[in-house]
Amino acid sequence: MILKKVLSTVARPVLDFLEQNPQAIVMARGSTPSRTRLYQMGIAEFWTEIQALLEVNAYYKENWESFQKGKNYDAFFIFKK
Repeated sequence: MILKKVLSTVARPVLDFLEQNPQAIVMARGSTPSRTRLYQMGIAEFWTEIQALLEVNAYYKENWESFQKGKNYDAFFIFKK
């Protein structure tokens, strides 16, 4: 599936980077709204695994909040717990 290929291409380097730089914050935003939505779908699909390792804050209506499934976000901050 295209979604899993895109996410694995993005997710593995992000996880590796955060392991090497545990104080870092990664911002994720697609080059188009549909690409951002693709990232959001991936976060939602693997949310159980992600939330065990990482904090994900999401930009919604000009505010940052903890990621919640079912909202359409504009960007994401991802960092280690």
